[in-house]
Amino acid sequence: MEEIEISARGMRFNALAHGQRDHPLLLLLHGLPRNSWEWHHQIRPMAELGYRVVAHDLRGFCDGARPDGVESYHLAEYIADTLAIADKLAGAGTPFHLMGTSIGSSIAWGLAAKHPDRVQSLVAINIPHPSAIREVMAAAPAAADQSERFSYFREAAKDGNERFMFERMLEVQAVPAAESEPYRRALDSDEALRAVFHWYRALRLWAGEEFPPVTAPTTFVWPPGSDNVSRASVDATANWVTGPYRLEVIEDAHQPILQAEPEQLTEMLLAHLARLPSDGAGSTSRA
Repeated sequence: MEEIEISARGMRFNALAHGQRDHPLLLLLHGLPRNSWEWHHQIRPMAELGYRVVAHDLRGFCDGARPDGVESYHLAEYIADTLAIADKLAGAGTPFHLMGTSIGSSIAWGLAAKHPDRVQSLVAINIPHPSAIREVMAAAPAAADQSERFSYFREAAKDGNERFMFERMLEVQAVPAAESEPYRRALDSDEALRAVFHWYRALRLWAGEEFPPVTAPTTFVWPPGSDNVSRASVDATANWVTGPYRLEVIEDAHQPILQAEPEQLTEMLLAHLARLPSDGAGSTSRA
């Protein structure tokens, strides 16, 4: 596994990568309050299946990609970053495979929904399709349940509350010290934490936006132990994938599942990739 820097959209993104550069591209999007290190257990095994696997730090999480202002952390900006990085790594307009967890899952869903020509396959972890959440939030009594599970968003969006929320999230997520130290090093400044938590402040800018169904072969992995996503939102996600779809539930697991249950999660991701046709284009029937 190598550390690389990717220049895109006038910024410089730190990334972890493995696999031959001429192999099909698989991009990995991390969660919050973590960074690309979150994927370190999975990068090498997936590369060994024949992919160029790259996990980059999202905007705000690295010094070279930390623009000012809440508007800079709109979902559309993260999507544009990901597309630009894919263009740089695989060639302009080239389709690629995509996986995301936590906020990376939201980005991955949004990108796959709005740019179906670019995404060959999708794995989303923990966070459902945005339109599934919107669907549930519009219907009582399921709305109250999901709203309560997302109540921490309000605290995370408060100015000056970033370090408290960072520590609280790491504590709740129970990431071992050896696994969490890279996050503490990467986000050791107030400037970094403020930028990272702009994600929650920017939610209001796109929360009411509509996202079409995803057409790519999709696996959704849900760890119920995280407790921030309701079963209703999970079940509604099937309504927003028209391609082959598979729901994987890992009972008694919590986020960050990539580190909490690395062997089981890696096995699921490898199985997802193994189900794809050799050209990565997917099939027409639901699995």
